[in-house]
Amino acid sequence: MPAVLDRAVKSIMEDNPKMSESRAYAIATSQLQKSGDLKKGSQEATEKGKRAKAKAKKYKESSRG
Repeated sequence: MPAVLDRAVKSIMEDNPKMSESRAYAIATSQLQKSGDLKKGSQEATEKGKRAKAKAKKYKESSRG
């Protein structure tokens, strides 16, 4: 699975501990497809979705300050 999808599922599950993992994947997939991070009809990352991982890492490192 693309890292952007795994992070989204983890976030959803943390906010909603009683939610099933399959439901969290469905929600995350739908939202990431709408935002252009995943290709429509798949769980394959677009270039934007691939860059999201690098962007998140850069943000995390800069916020440690």
